[in-house]
Amino acid sequence: MDGFDRKKALLFAFLKGLQVEFFAFFIMIFFWAVSVAMKVLANLIFGFAGLMCVVCILLDYGLKQGETAGTKNKLHGDEINESFGILMGLAAMAPYALTAILLVLSRAGAIPDIMPAYKVLNAALYPVFDLFAHSAYVKDMHPAVFILVAGYLALFPISCAVGFRLGFNKIDLKDKVIYKK
Repeated sequence: MDGFDRKKALLFAFLKGLQVEFFAFFIMIFFWAVSVAMKVLANLIFGFAGLMCVVCILLDYGLKQGETAGTKNKLHGDEINESFGILMGLAAMAPYALTAILLVLSRAGAIPDIMPAYKVLNAALYPVFDLFAHSAYVKDMHPAVFILVAGYLALFPISCAVGFRLGFNKIDLKDKVIYKK
């Protein structure tokens, strides 16, 4: 099997999405520990850390898979292009998209309130989300919060796609920044 294994890459992208939740859960726990003392500053600091958890894990995964795909594309003539990173990002985003759909249904009253579960199952978003939807009830949430949720979901395919494209094209940002190539 000399070609790029698309199914394996998508499966591992999904697992990378779950890895985000694993690491972000620890960020959320530390946020809970200091949020009373630090107030809004804790939301901003830990919110940034949670979102960067998404970006860093998926950018790194996309970069590594892009390098592999680019090499196999060149050596073996695989029919894969630079946009495959978007599919990997969508695979990583899948569980979070499902929770967002459930949040919409909960807000519409079609299913029971899932706000506490949503916050825990989206730990990377929790500190920022807590700023705008501090209540434990979905009925108290302003509908504009869904813009924040959409932006959060967009981080997954964007991060993975950027990393994949950089790896696929063998672009080294370090050299570009340091040596201004």
